Amino acid sequence: MKRVSLLLAVLLLVSAFVVQAQDAPAVEVSDQVILNNMVRVNAVYSAGPGFIVVHADNAGAPGAGVGVKAVPAGWSYGVDIAIAPRASTPVLYAMLHVDDSAVGTYEFGTVEGADSPVMGDNGMVSPGFKIELVAAYDQWIMDNVLTIPVIITQQDSWLVVHNDNEGGPGAPAGNVFVPAGVNQDVSVTLDGSQTAFLYPMMHYDTGVMGEYEFGTVEGADSPITVDGMFATAKIYQGTASMRVPAQVVTDTVVATSVVAEVDGWLVIHADGGGKPGPVIGQALVPAGLSVNVSVPVDAMGVTPVLYPMLHVDTGEVGVYEFGTVEGADGPVMVGDNALVFAMDAAPSINYTVSAIDGGVIVAGALIDQDGWMVIHADNNGGPGAVLGQTRILAGHSSNIVVSLDTEAAGASVFPMLHYDTGVIGAYEFGTVDGADLPVSVGGNVITGLATLVP
Repeated sequence: MKRVSLLLAVLLLVSAFVVQAQDAPAVEVSDQVILNNMVRVNAVYSAGPGFIVVHADNAGAPGAGVGVKAVPAGWSYGVDIAIAPRASTPVLYAMLHVDDSAVGTYEFGTVEGADSPVMGDNGMVSPGFKIELVAAYDQWIMDNVLTIPVIITQQDSWLVVHNDNEGGPGAPAGNVFVPAGVNQDVSVTLDGSQTAFLYPMMHYDTGVMGEYEFGTVEGADSPITVDGMFATAKIYQGTASMRVPAQVVTDTVVATSVVAEVDGWLVIHADGGGKPGPVIGQALVPAGLSVNVSVPVDAMGVTPVLYPMLHVDTGEVGVYEFGTVEGADGPVMVGDNALVFAMDAAPSINYTVSAIDGGVIVAGALIDQDGWMVIHADNNGGPGAVLGQTRILAGHSSNIVVSLDTEAAGASVFPMLHYDTGVIGAYEFGTVDGADLPVSVGGNVITGLATLVP
C-alpha cells in the first residue's frame, strides 16, 4: 500500500510540473478515490486570488457546487477541498473562479457579478474527473447491519466489509451488490464475526455478474483501485469514538464525527504539561453518530496542543458538571482508559517523510496562513542548506510532495514551515530581507529531524 501511495504522489508531482510550464489559468485534476470527503486537485494556477469550486455533474456540464476552497495568486499544488458527499456525482468538475469582491468569501450566485468563473482559451477552466467515493463513519452496529451513508462508483460493484487483520483488511464479514452511480444509506448484513475495526471496501463485479466470487474464482471481483489507491476506509464499530483532525484553533474546534453510546459531551481540554489540562469548551452530543460537531472554546485558553475528551451527561441533563458535582458527567471509558487524545491546534508538521524518485513526501502539516514546506539538509543535527520547497495553503495539508535531489539529502532531513510573504508564490527567505520567515510557535521554529523512509 505504501509503494502504491508513493507512486501516486510521484505522478501528481510530474503532472504539476507539466502544468507549471503553461503560466496561464489552469487546473490539473485526476480521476481519484475519495475516502475522507476530500477532493485532491493536483495543481492550480490563478492570476490573482481565486477559488477552486467543485461542481456536481448536470447532464454533462458543471452543476451545483459541492465544495469550495480559496487559492492565492500563482501556483498551488495538492489542494484538498472538502465536498458534500450526498450532493456529489460520479463525475465532478474542478472550476477556477476569480475572487474579486469580498476577498476570501465565495459569493458567486449570491452577489451579482462576483467571483465569476475564469475563462481560458477554450472556455471555462473546469476539467471533469471521475470519482470512486466511500463516505463511511464509525458507528454502533445493531443487529449485525452496517450502514454506509454514501457510495459513488463508476460501475456495478460490491461493497465488501472486511474484518481487521493486524491493521489491514482481512477476512470478509459481509457484502452487498452496489449498482453504478450514486447510492445512499447502503446497508450490508454482517455474519457476526466483525472485529472492532472494519474496512468497507469496493470491489469490481467481474466474472459472473451479480455473484461475488473474489477469493474463489481467480481474477474475479478484485478490489477497485484508481492510480493504485484502494477504495476502502477504516472505521470503528461497537465502541465510542471521536474523529477530531488537526486544525488551527482560534475560538472553535470541529470534530468530523463523534459516536456516543449515551447522550454526552465533547469536551476540549487545554494542554496541561503533556496531558489534559483546564477545560476550555464543551458541546452536547446525542447518543449515536454526530458529524461536523462544533465546540466553542475560550480563545484565551487555546494551547498549541489540545485534548478532545468524550464525557457522559449525567447529573443535571444538559449542564456540564464534571469537577463541580461529584460523580456527574464523567469521562467515557474504553477499556480502562478515558477516550481522549492529543490534537495539534497550531502550526505543526507530521515528521513522517518518505523518499521517492526526485523528491520526498511529507505526511502532513498544519499552518495558519499560506506558506512553504521547506526541506533542509541535516547539518550535524541541525537545519542546513535548503534542498527544496513546496508552497502549501492555509489549513491542513497531507502528502506534501517536495522536489529535491535525494542523493544530496542523505538519510535524514529537517522539514520546516515558512510563511509566504514578500512576493507571493516566490520563495525569498535568505534573499529578501524579512520575507518568507520560518513559522514559530511559542518562540520555537516549527522544524525537526526526520529520517527518510525508503
